[in-house]
Amino acid sequence: MGGSGVVGDYVQALSFHYGRLPIYTLKSHLVPRFVDEKTLFVAISYSGNTTETLQAFRKAFERRSTIVAISSGGLLREEALRKGALHIPLPAGLLPRVSLPVMLYSTLGLLDSSGYTVVPREDAMESAAFLEDSIGECIDRSSGLSEWLYTEVSGGGFLVIATHSPLEPIGIRGKNEFNENSKLLVKVDVAPEWMHNDVVGYEKAACSKLCVIGVVDPDDAVGYKLVKFMEKVYTDRGYRFFELKLRGRNMLEKLMYGSLVLGLTSVMLAEKLNVDPARTNSIELYKKSVGDIFA
Repeated sequence: MGGSGVVGDYVQALSFHYGRLPIYTLKSHLVPRFVDEKTLFVAISYSGNTTETLQAFRKAFERRSTIVAISSGGLLREEALRKGALHIPLPAGLLPRVSLPVMLYSTLGLLDSSGYTVVPREDAMESAAFLEDSIGECIDRSSGLSEWLYTEVSGGGFLVIATHSPLEPIGIRGKNEFNENSKLLVKVDVAPEWMHNDVVGYEKAACSKLCVIGVVDPDDAVGYKLVKFMEKVYTDRGYRFFELKLRGRNMLEKLMYGSLVLGLTSVMLAEKLNVDPARTNSIELYKKSVGDIFA
């Protein structure tokens, strides 16, 4: 769920790209019927106390799946150790959404060491070095993007993140970052599916002020053309468009680069909007109610 659930989205996209392992991402307290004793079930909750993840973990255990728990502690760790499941510890004291790199690389490392490699180890190691080398540029890009967004959203603009398959996880991650850090409502448009439904909604869209961040892989010729088509639809209706080209030598580097730029942008924008990026009052209100909801 939330920042922990995005890890599943990224692993699924990476497996789709590298083409070696079928991955199903579950963001629910419910577990599909195909989960059984032949399933490798990875339960990820940074806090270890996410109700939905705990319920799914218990259902997978009942079905005798091979289970691995990844958390900084909490009930998930306690139950995993008590039930004889492998537990991978995460460093404590972080916000879940800030922990994406350590959760993602822990999951990739788990799969690699288990013989289910999704990303070659060399690519994973090189991507960490790439991110470290790119931090200065990411800060500069985020600063410019946050300035642009502040002008747009402070005047009542609605944010859309537009991208193309297989970059859906960046759209989801970016949306979540702007939701939680900047306290914004955000829509995600993904091509080519967008061309078969959402695009019609823009013909007579009620929203008069909309700003779009177009996230593209410049090495994907078809994907780039798809987003350029989207850009024309937006701009023909008077909407502002900002193109964010991903950098990186492989899909993992591009995913992490885009995540870093959008994440930093959301925090910089929060500062400009004078909101606390760490506070998520509505989520805390929900967490206080889950005991009654799932009773």
